[in-house]
Amino acid sequence: MAASGKKRCLLVGGGKVAARKAEILASFGAELIVCARELSPEFPRSLAVRIYGEYSPDLLEGMAFAVAATSDRALNAKVSGDCRARKIPVNSVDDRENCDFFFPALIRCGEVTIGISTGGVSPALAAALKDWIADSLPENLEEIAAQAKRMRATMSAADYTVAVRHLLPGRDEHAD
Repeated sequence: MAASGKKRCLLVGGGKVAARKAEILASFGAELIVCARELSPEFPRSLAVRIYGEYSPDLLEGMAFAVAATSDRALNAKVSGDCRARKIPVNSVDDRENCDFFFPALIRCGEVTIGISTGGVSPALAAALKDWIADSLPENLEEIAAQAKRMRATMSAADYTVAVRHLLPGRDEHAD
């Protein structure tokens, strides 16, 4: 773990896919060490704690997890193999067999985060479900979350659960 208490992640790759992964990981507090021969214009350089050009298995030292997000399948597989040999969880984009974890499609609304995963079977399906679910969520979800947060310490757990359910639109007052 990094000195700041954040989990350290080696992100191998500097293209568009790696940029998306970097943004997601940083938003959840990961400390990013990036390894890429070059960074695309979309890549948010400010998210990287350090940037290295060439991949070396030595870069895995002290990492909590890794992401191999290059367009080079052989390099991604090598990163995955090196991680597995060190018991470091790894995600190798577009290569389900070389993944220990998957990135869900995310819906974020204030403090509410909803993740949809197909276990790597179909990222396109996860993305389609994300859009479908997002269209079904209340427009004021951020305010609903704020209300739930304010109510949390004011009642018993059972009463709180009922009260939160009633914050959602379409809930029948007597359905519980």
